[in-house]
Amino acid sequence: MKQSKRDRKIAEIDLFLKQVARPARKGHDPNDRHYDHKLERKLRKMDPQDLDALLNDEAEK
Repeated sequence: MKQSKRDRKIAEIDLFLKQVARPARKGHDPNDRHYDHKLERKLRKMDPQDLDALLNDEAEK
């Protein structure tokens, strides 16, 4: 089954949020998170309404 561009973007954002939000492991550096800095920059540039629509899985208009 082929994913649409929008579905891939939602999956990328979901993974990013899971990586950023996970709790630090005891005895490990709390800054040990690995995530896509390019995606972070894209998210910061996105229109807040568009990001909200993606996160809430609203249909494209």
